[in-house]
Amino acid sequence: MSDWDSIKTAVESNGNIHTVTMETLRNAHGAAKLGVHVRTEITSHLAGMGIGHVPKTLPTYQHEPVRLYKRGTAVGDLIETVLAPGEQNDKKLVEQLGESDVKYAEIIEQIRDLVSE
Repeated sequence: MSDWDSIKTAVESNGNIHTVTMETLRNAHGAAKLGVHVRTEITSHLAGMGIGHVPKTLPTYQHEPVRLYKRGTAVGDLIETVLAPGEQNDKKLVEQLGESDVKYAEIIEQIRDLVSE
């Protein structure tokens, strides 16, 4: 996987999230080194494809992992909410994740009821 189309396909076919190395991104960009300008251009190119990345500042070492995610998707929104501290986003996270806790608690209660019968 060394071109932009295959990177985008990998992200989209893996639940809108995929981890690659900086080497993969560098090769897709066609650069020999991961200088500051190359990393800025990679970020811009990914943004143009609707893909965000974590960490926000791309690493300089080619073997470092980078998590790519499709912006505007459920997973992308969750990642961006986690990365942007603030009261509003804290509430959003509690609402999203709190609902999951309630659902899991209900499932566990149902399992207990079935086991005790």
